[in-house]
Amino acid sequence: MEKVVIAGGGAAGLMCAARLIGGGITPLILEAGARVGKKILVSGNGRCNLSNVNVSAEKYNVPEFAAPVLQKYPFEAVIEQWRKLGLITRTDEQGRVFPHSNYSGSVLNILLGAVCGAKVLTDCPVKSIKKQGNSFKIEHKHGTVYAENVVLACGSGAGGGVASYGLLSGLGHKVTPLAPAVTYLKTDAFKGLKGVRAKVYAKLHTKCGTIGDRGEILFRDDGVSGILAFWLSSFLARNNCAGELEIDFAPDMSREEIFREYGGRQGLLCGLLHKALADKLLREGGLELVKSCKANVTLADKDNQVVCGGADISQFDCNMRSLLHKNLYCVGEMLDVDGECGGYNLHWAWVSGMAAADDIIRGRQ
Repeated sequence: MEKVVIAGGGAAGLMCAARLIGGGITPLILEAGARVGKKILVSGNGRCNLSNVNVSAEKYNVPEFAAPVLQKYPFEAVIEQWRKLGLITRTDEQGRVFPHSNYSGSVLNILLGAVCGAKVLTDCPVKSIKKQGNSFKIEHKHGTVYAENVVLACGSGAGGGVASYGLLSGLGHKVTPLAPAVTYLKTDAFKGLKGVRAKVYAKLHTKCGTIGDRGEILFRDDGVSGILAFWLSSFLARNNCAGELEIDFAPDMSREEIFREYGGRQGLLCGLLHKALADKLLREGGLELVKSCKANVTLADKDNQVVCGGADISQFDCNMRSLLHKNLYCVGEMLDVDGECGGYNLHWAWVSGMAAADDIIRGRQ
């Protein structure tokens, strides 16, 4: 009989395990992949944007559920947890927190060091979980194990992960509709601009409202990527709708200034914008498109970093504990909690993992 079995060795599962070990409990980690922490390595373009100084409940799709968790584990407490584990961080001008090395491997290596006492089985997907009396029967690829506590930290299918929501439904838990999030905006309006970057102000108009902000976008042949597009994509995912993207390619200049400067010499627009972008705008609509270029967009169903949807939060408390089964926990992406782009989703992985671990430790005392 294991004290704790953690299904999933990603960000939330590893943080939960580290916290449990710090509290004197050695968990068993069952990881479906060939190694633990694989998605951590590719997060933040290999830099691992692990948190954000601006973290708040309003950065998440369910602020009423996130608020009490973030109050117990505020930003400073999470950074202190990392410091205790041995990770030094740095913060950029946008409030995004990265390992001081700017290398995601530093985050994973620190976590691996913190869980070195845990038992880890890789290439070991969980097939089913059943409640038997006061314990759980867990069937996995290589056999069966019993546990007093189970933490579901299986993540989602995003970023090459393995979706395991069936484990929840098998225990009577509801799973809300799933949609890709923190992904690029799909459109064929910008073909020919692949690889071009631009600092812009972009607005997304939908039937659910309009949001917008400044930031960088990166064009693809089949859409618009970059941090700003990822942020906007979460709004689409949460509201399950399509939208119209409106881009201002010169947010620091007025329409009048644009026409005064380039009205009689449009060929020099390449002095303001990347030549390929300038040529395309002039060819397809002229200077008007510099201040207001519109395109219908939908969510791309590939390359997404997060999944919107998951375990229905009405069936869990602020310790990530199931209201249906005593000693069952759900953390990280498996819950229907998703944050904006900018470190908020990994921050949720850390705090939800910490909350579940601390509740298990308290139950032991």
